[in-house]
Parts: sequence; C-alpha cells; structure tokens
Amino acid sequence: MGNQISFGDYEFQMKRKKSKKELFLEKMEKVVPFEKWCAIIRPFYYENGNGRQPIELESMLRMYLVSNWFNLSDEGTEELVDDSRSVRSFVGRVAPDATTLCKFRLMLEDNKLSQKIFLEQNKTFTEKGILLREGTIVDATIIECPKSKKNKEKSLPEGSASTNKYGPITGIKAHIGVDKKSGLVHSIAITPANVSDVAMASELLYGQEQEVYGDSGYRGIDKREDVCEKLHDGTGEVILLSHSHKRKPYYVLTTNTVFHIAQMKSKVTDDSLEKTKSRIRSKVEHIFLKLKHLFKYRKTRYRKAHKNEHHLFMLFTLANLCKVA
Repeated sequence: MGNQISFGDYEFQMKRKKSKKELFLEKMEKVVPFEKWCAIIRPFYYENGNGRQPIELESMLRMYLVSNWFNLSDEGTEELVDDSRSVRSFVGRVAPDATTLCKFRLMLEDNKLSQKIFLEQNKTFTEKGILLREGTIVDATIIECPKSKKNKEKSLPEGSASTNKYGPITGIKAHIGVDKKSGLVHSIAITPANVSDVAMASELLYGQEQEVYGDSGYRGIDKREDVCEKLHDGTGEVILLSHSHKRKPYYVLTTNTVFHIAQMKSKVTDDSLEKTKSRIRSKVEHIFLKLKHLFKYRKTRYRKAHKNEHHLFMLFTLANLCKVA
C-alpha cells in the first residue's frame, strides 16, 4: 500500500518459510480489485473534515475482508491484526480498532454495498469471458442459526425457521445459481430454512439458459409457472396442460432449455447418466466447500435478516475470487 516498512517487517519478509495464512493473503492481494471496490464504497464513506481524519478506505476494506475470510468478530479481527505480522502487513500499518470496523460494517450493511460489489464483480467476470451464462446449476444449503429465544421479543433470529430435512435444524437457507462452465455464483437468494429448494428456482435463473442442472430437490422445476415464464424468451410458448380442480395446474416450456435433474435413488434406471449429471453438479458443491470449510461459515453471526444476507453476498463474492485465483 505504499507504506515504508520497518526493519522488523523486512526481517519478517526475508524468512525462509511462509505460513498458509501468509500464502493465502498474498494470493488474495493479487485477485481482489481494491480500486473498483473502493470506488463503490467511497460515496458512502466518511469525508475529510476539520476534525479527526478518517482511516484510509482501503485499509478499512482490507480489515473487513480479513474478518470475512477467517470468520472473526470485530474484536477478534482486531486481535488477529495485532498478533499476526502477516495480517498486519496485508491490512496496513495503521489498522482500525474493533469499534471503527463495526461502524464500517454497519455502513456497508445499511447501503447494501455487498450486493453492489457482487454484481460489479460478476460484470467483470462476464466482460473477461469467465462467466459465460450458457447453463446454470442450482442448489441450496442450510446455515444454522442460534436457537436461543432469550431476547426481548422471545423469538428466533429474524428470517430463520425450523426444518427437519437433516434432523431438527433452525436456520436460514442460501440458494445459489452457479455457472455451468466456470462454477462461479451468479445469483443468490436467502430464505428461511423451511422454504423448499424448487420454490426459489426462478430467482436463480437469468432467463437465457440452454441447460439447467439440479439435484432431486428440484424435481418438477420444468413444470413450474414462474420458471417457465422466466425462461420464456419469445421463441416458444408456455402451455397450460392441466385444468382439473383435483390436480394442480402445470406448465410446459416449448423452448430449447434442457433440464438435467437428478432422479430419486429408487427410480434410477441409468447409473451412467446420473453420474454424468453429478459430475457437472459437483461444481456447486465446491462453492459450499469454500463457504463452510475455507471460511468456516457454518453458523450465522447476526440475528437480523439483512445482516446475514449482506454477509452471505460478501462471502460468495470472495468464494468466486478464490475459485478464479
């Protein structure tokens, strides 16, 4: 960042072996577009005045990214910067304290800047030909929330719900649409955990897919009215096939979109076909791997829905960058 290094920092840089954390931060230094992201945040950041000057925006952003990468609280991030020379070197010599980082995070949340950063980054991937948008893989994962009701409202965290899909779990569900070719996330939807996967399928499509992949939770996606309308591009028509009051109406899309949805194990007739589907669908699991194992994000940190949504948009943006690094 252009700061003059001390003799201690120089000695640290000359050591023979680098830690995993140091190697990771060096890789992120090369792929994170700090200038573009700072340009998005700067209109909402503090202006220079006659009083105490605000900390440099890029240092604030770097410290905020560290808190996301290592799943730390504001206080934990401050301690890590103080204890780790490699993290301090990444953030800068003038590191913000926990209170300043908290105010910066609140400013990002209130103005929904993580969503803007996510869209801007995907726009860059599209311009570079990395995000092709020829096919989409849809999937969802449950992120557990605290079950405690020891609060003023005596309620669960906002936007969460209980589900028995994998045993009794209380949490939220992150639905994502992933590009078939690159494996990058291009659409996100956050719902309570009890919302079915297929119900949010139309929110994950951009409308020009040639192919759509999904697990068995998306059976019947090709007969949903909202999905058919989303994929209807004027070259075909949406036909209503059932008018019976005893049966729910379903629709058929007469375009070239092909749906590759996994079958239930009891109904599988061609193992080789299911394996082919699974190999392609596995790209979406790579994103969840980075979210839950690389970033250690297995439980929500906040009680408010918009805070958790903001956090997930930023984490998926960083997961995309890790994938192209």
